[in-house]
Amino acid sequence: MNLLYESMKPKVSICIPAFNQPKFLLRTLRSIMIQTYEDFEVIITGDSPSDLVENDVGELLPNPKLIYYKNRKTLGTPENWNRALKLARGEYIKFLHHDDWFTDQNGLDVFVNALEQNPGSDFAFSSCFACDINGKVKFTHSAMEQQITLLRQSPYNLYPHNFIGAPSVTFFRRKEGKYFDPLLKWVVDIDLYINLLSGNKDFVFLPEPLVSINSGSDSQVTSECTNNRDIEVFEWLYLFFKLKSSYKVKYKNLKFIGFLLEKHQIRSVADLHRLKEIEKLSKIITALLFFKKIF
Repeated sequence: MNLLYESMKPKVSICIPAFNQPKFLLRTLRSIMIQTYEDFEVIITGDSPSDLVENDVGELLPNPKLIYYKNRKTLGTPENWNRALKLARGEYIKFLHHDDWFTDQNGLDVFVNALEQNPGSDFAFSSCFACDINGKVKFTHSAMEQQITLLRQSPYNLYPHNFIGAPSVTFFRRKEGKYFDPLLKWVVDIDLYINLLSGNKDFVFLPEPLVSINSGSDSQVTSECTNNRDIEVFEWLYLFFKLKSSYKVKYKNLKFIGFLLEKHQIRSVADLHRLKEIEKLSKIITALLFFKKIF
């Protein structure tokens, strides 16, 4: 192992999984380069089939803080996200989607101080500005006091409502084995948050909108997953059973599953068998019969 390389580990790894849209990525990188906190590396994992991204961001790549990896083959979500996490060397992880950005130059400093000043916490998240495609603020997303209270009681209260927000608002200590579940894409962020908080539920909430989120156009994942019967039913039930062994199931969880099945008109075992992902979750068959007795 290169001892010099190891000794130069940065405090923070900013992980950016990139897929096309180089102009958005440039905005993200420029917001990083003006940060007052400077002990960081930027890990960009390019999942685009073409050279579009590296051609457009080439002007910034000579910066020694920027490390660009182009995947040999397209990994898709969330494996490209995991590639960035696995390449990270910092004590802290700051995740940023390629079309999200720091709201101002002090954002990273605030995130770092949040965990430095609270050594008992491993996880922090902030509010954010939701912006249109041109960067104009549409509204502020911020967890409500009641939601923060629920999260302090148990991370499992994130199911089925993700009030933390997108991964770009999070900041956490790097831990081996804590990655996005490759079987998920729609509820993958909820799964990771619960995974990160299940070992230590102490966290820091930062009410300032430290990050700006591009909500002006549907991402590839949003377009693929929204109201997609195969994806929604499989992922919500998969996550339900994944978590069920770790906490006491609540009525609101069962009620949500009942609503989900009704929404997608899953009213029989035959309906369930038509789902594309059903072979990955055989327990659904038994569960459906159980839910039908309740609802």
